[in-house]
Amino acid sequence: MDSTSIRDSYDAVADVYAQGFTADLASKPLDRAMLTALAEQVPHEGLVADVGCGPAQVACFRADLRVPVLGLDVSPGMVEVARARRPGLDVRVGSMLDLPLGDGELAGVVAFYSLIHLQVEERPLAYAEFARVLRPGGLLLAAFHAGQEVRRLDSWLDRPVALDFFALRPDEVSAGLAAAGFAVEATLIRGPYPGEADTERAYLLARRLG
Repeated sequence: MDSTSIRDSYDAVADVYAQGFTADLASKPLDRAMLTALAEQVPHEGLVADVGCGPAQVACFRADLRVPVLGLDVSPGMVEVARARRPGLDVRVGSMLDLPLGDGELAGVVAFYSLIHLQVEERPLAYAEFARVLRPGGLLLAAFHAGQEVRRLDSWLDRPVALDFFALRPDEVSAGLAAAGFAVEATLIRGPYPGEADTERAYLLARRLG
C-alpha cells in the first residue's frame, strides 16, 4: 500500500466518514482529556498541527480551546469536507512523510489514528518529520490502536478502498520517537468505548528535545 492508495481510499469515503465521525469526541472523555492536556502545555500563540486531520473533528476541538490550529491530510476529499465543516479553519493537503511546513514552525503536533496506515519503514520518516517541524520543547500527541494486528480492507463504509490498518506496540512507537529526538512524558492505554472496534487504544505524549 502506498500514499496514493491511502489518498484515494479516503477520498472515496470522505463524505460518509464525515457523517459518522465528526462528533465522535463527544463520547470519548479520555481523548478530550489528552487533547486538553496538550493544549494547556503549549504557548497560547503556538501553532498546533492536526496531522491526518480527516474531517477535522480534532482540529475543531482544539480551535474551540482557543489553540491556533492547522489541519493537514493527504486526502483532498477529506480536506474539502473539513473546510466545509468549519469555514475559516486552515486545512491543507499534505503528507506526514513530507510536511509542508518549515523547520521549528510548530509548538505542537497531534496525530490521532494517522500513523496506523504507515508501513514499518515509513514510521521513522514520520517521526523525523514531526521532530523537524516542532520547535525544541514542542509536544507531540499520538493516538493509535495498540497491538500487532494488521487488517486489510477492500471495502469500507460501502465504498471500495485499499487500506491497511496497523495496530502498533506502544513500546516500539516510544523507541522510534526517542530515536527521532523525543522524550515520552506520558502513556495512556484504554479499552474500547461502546460502539468502537474491539481494540485497545494507546496515547503517547512526547516532547521534542533540543
